[in-house]
Amino acid sequence: MPLKIFIIDDDQITLDILTSILEDAGHTVMGDLTGDTALSAIRQMRPDVVLTDLQMASVDGLDICREIRRIKSLDRTRIIIVSAHSAKTWKARAEDMGADGYMEKPIDADRLLALIAEVSPSRS
Repeated sequence: MPLKIFIIDDDQITLDILTSILEDAGHTVMGDLTGDTALSAIRQMRPDVVLTDLQMASVDGLDICREIRRIKSLDRTRIIIVSAHSAKTWKARAEDMGADGYMEKPIDADRLLALIAEVSPSRS
């Protein structure tokens, strides 16, 4: 089932790669290069899934995760952290902030699509 997915990554190439993978799989995708402006767009879109980079210049992925979890209208939105960090401590911190999944870079398209299917909210 096609999903609405929002991507936040401060690297344009990564944003383009993720967008291409997800659009090719039939999903509707929006993206932003900064966490500062992403939250208002996320509130408007009300995506099924948010993919966010962990480390960004102004607002990091953990901050994004925390803020999304505070917004009642986004309580069904699933959050996946995408990061070059593979340490278990980062994964644990992401989970503590409310993340539903964690994916390491470089991006593996098949694994990404499987992870999105795994955390996708049911639509009843």
